[in-house]
Amino acid sequence: MTEHFPVRAGIDEAGLGPLLGPLALGWSAVEVASPSADAWTSWAPPVVRQTPKRAATAHLVVADSKQVFARNARGRARLERTALCFLAQALPGCVPPHRFGELFAPPIASLGPSPEFLRAPWYLTPGALEAPLADHADEGGLELLAERLRRVIESSDVKLVEAGLRLVPAVELNRSYSETNNKGTTMLSLTFDTLAHLFAKFAARGLDVVVDRQGGRAHYGPALARRFPTANVRLVEERAGTSAYRLDGRAGTESAGHRMLVSFTEKGEDHSFTTALGSCLAKFGREAAMAAFNRYWSARCPDLVATAGYTQDGRRWLVDAAKAVDAEGLAPGILVRER
Repeated sequence: MTEHFPVRAGIDEAGLGPLLGPLALGWSAVEVASPSADAWTSWAPPVVRQTPKRAATAHLVVADSKQVFARNARGRARLERTALCFLAQALPGCVPPHRFGELFAPPIASLGPSPEFLRAPWYLTPGALEAPLADHADEGGLELLAERLRRVIESSDVKLVEAGLRLVPAVELNRSYSETNNKGTTMLSLTFDTLAHLFAKFAARGLDVVVDRQGGRAHYGPALARRFPTANVRLVEERAGTSAYRLDGRAGTESAGHRMLVSFTEKGEDHSFTTALGSCLAKFGREAAMAAFNRYWSARCPDLVATAGYTQDGRRWLVDAAKAVDAEGLAPGILVRER
């Protein structure tokens, strides 16, 4: 009989490559009554796996964020609906978060905000913190859809137990790069922070995690052993597309009885609902942060064209914003990523 892991979780990121703005990590976890239970099936409708051919404001698309989001009003509204309705499930009254500042507070930011954000004022001014999160989705419609999702989850054999988001500003990334001298190592360390949070919270029940794999790394065993010293790490498989490991807490430690399967899988969001939801949460957080970034700088330079922060346009933005940036007197490494 196949061993049952009652909690399934997934982790994904958005914004690893840009020149400007934060990296975002998103994750989610569900508790399942049986090995065959599946959130895509149990929560349909309103949850769907693919974007409807016709515009549908009554659906929550949970998939790779590249399929959910597009840089137009319809695509932005689609991502907002998915992220805000799922984040609402952990909030009082199941009301979707309204303000950007809520992304920095528990339960959404269960890992806590980085103190480095205090050095990046475009995220933490009163105007930024109070800015609305739903720029394109109707707030009244969001509340109704979040409540509909709550009722569907309540009556199903799959329960949402966590949906989280972490924003990592450029200054924090740059500090880590100076310590690791390796972008991949920094990304793995940030991912492991989330994995450790999930292990501590859910592995006593049995936890199965799918991490969307980035880059060419194929061997994670030694790194897992260093990050989880109270667990025995065993290789399950390493093959093209996925690397999987079993972690069991050692007797006599705080991890005793904990068990976790973790798979680093290419296109993990295609195979795992929780990874797909993590992808959407990460992308939503990244977009919300860039909206705050652009609002801050456009207030100082009204003719400045907004940027998504990717390398080519980020360089254009730095030229256009040079006078405004110089006037701020920012310390090195606050604004621009070094890698």
